[in-house]
Amino acid sequence: MALNNMKRIYSILALAILCGAVMLTACKKEDKSARLMAEFEELEKNIEEQFDDDITSEQADSLMNIYVSKAFALQQAEPQSYAAYEILGNIYFLLDLEQKAQAFAVLNLDSLESHRLQRYYDAFLAEQKTAVGMPYTDFTAYAASGDAVSISSLVGQKDLLLIDFWASWCGPCRRSMPTIKELLAAHSDHLAVVGISVDEDEEAWLRTVSDLGLTWLQLRDTSDEGSKTYGITSIPHTVLINHDGTILAHNPTPAEIIAFIGE
Repeated sequence: MALNNMKRIYSILALAILCGAVMLTACKKEDKSARLMAEFEELEKNIEEQFDDDITSEQADSLMNIYVSKAFALQQAEPQSYAAYEILGNIYFLLDLEQKAQAFAVLNLDSLESHRLQRYYDAFLAEQKTAVGMPYTDFTAYAASGDAVSISSLVGQKDLLLIDFWASWCGPCRRSMPTIKELLAAHSDHLAVVGISVDEDEEAWLRTVSDLGLTWLQLRDTSDEGSKTYGITSIPHTVLINHDGTILAHNPTPAEIIAFIGE
């Protein structure tokens, strides 16, 4: 009886030691995760303080590069910690495709929904499928008349097709329209453009098309099919497609578009 009691005591002690070790490890991970979040918040504060009215675009770009580099390193520092999920949620829109792949690689994909990251992962997968060099993916949007128009019906009409995702409430989108007008005026023999509005308000969309004098084909993505297909999480966003259906660029500059035209 005494021997059995001793065995029971040793078993309980061993279990307690094991549990203590597990709890200690978990606490250490939580402590490190908390420190990472504190470092991230301090980084955000420092970067924000350096943005002022006198900052140049070059200085702003440099600061953003520093921010992304340091924040990404923090996200990678403790895989599976809550910091890895939280930081990614804050910097996702600033990462390139390769960084996004690395960011998700350290996470438990089954936990994305609980961290409100599932839609970002879905967008990332869509981005991979529609990356530069990949064949375009077709989708359907709707004209003001209600007629359905597929992207496949537009590809190949000219040497290049520029898909412009925009909305009436998007200031940067509206400011980009004069540049598109100039490109079309100078290169209409080689370039076609289709505007894909993500507006929920049809009247606001049509009014803006009229106010801005947008003469190229305008469609509305009423179900977000196009945005989801191309993994678009912010606008304006443009996609340049070759006549054979190959994706040449995302968000190309006017100079890059002209270079693709080859004039």
